[in-house]
Amino acid sequence: MIRVLVSGICGRMGGMVAQQIAASSDLRLVGGLEMPTHENVGRHLCELWPGADPGLAVSPRLDEFERDSYDVLADFSIAAQAMACAERASADGLGLIIGTTGLTEYEMTAIQAASKNAPIVVAPNTSLGINMLFGLVRSAAERLGESFDIEIVEAHHSAKKDAPSGTAAKLAEIAADARGVGPEMVRVGRSGLEAVRRPGEIGVHAVRAGGITGRHSVLLVSQVEEIALSHVAFSREAFARGAVHAVRFVHGKPPGLYDMMDVLNLQFR
Repeated sequence: MIRVLVSGICGRMGGMVAQQIAASSDLRLVGGLEMPTHENVGRHLCELWPGADPGLAVSPRLDEFERDSYDVLADFSIAAQAMACAERASADGLGLIIGTTGLTEYEMTAIQAASKNAPIVVAPNTSLGINMLFGLVRSAAERLGESFDIEIVEAHHSAKKDAPSGTAAKLAEIAADARGVGPEMVRVGRSGLEAVRRPGEIGVHAVRAGGITGRHSVLLVSQVEEIALSHVAFSREAFARGAVHAVRFVHGKPPGLYDMMDVLNLQFR
């Protein structure tokens, strides 16, 4: 039985991941964290969703949990909390999944340092389908020449805080790496009188509307043809199922920085 502590348990993703964990026969939910100012801190999980263990409540502090009380920490919160989880994982040598998006280069560097002492999966999107898309985009960007422009369009619900999404940023990173160019060739948005596309540029665009769960499209377009690679999530359950796979994967792994391609054993040549 793998014991799991969920950070960001009252959020859309954290809550669904927690419920998937609680319903799994080989996993055990041992607690949930939220920011100290969150309105649900102190409430029992059974008040938030039916069937939850009545002995578990929403906690405001990670240090309330001893090292031997859990095996894997799963974070779906905000960047500051993700950093705190990485520090704790590094100190304890226990598994960590970071599903939090919008991490800066500085934060990723700190997480990479923490992974020297603990196995850490960084997964801005945990669905099987989107990770298949990652591989397809890498393969297409590597094989198609620069006569094919690359544009990425993502759409999410109107309440999403960060833009572009972590998944769109990852797609841009993958495309840039496959083309052998740096992050300076990634352009977020395009407007005004100086909006002409630079040769080799990778464009990223965000849409925020209604209740869209998640839609990502990568367009590879030449002067004579177009390839469109797309993924649409019908439910957050797609992400929650992938997160549960990541929990099982990271438990007992040696220290290191992993991603969902490692979790799902997806390899593209």
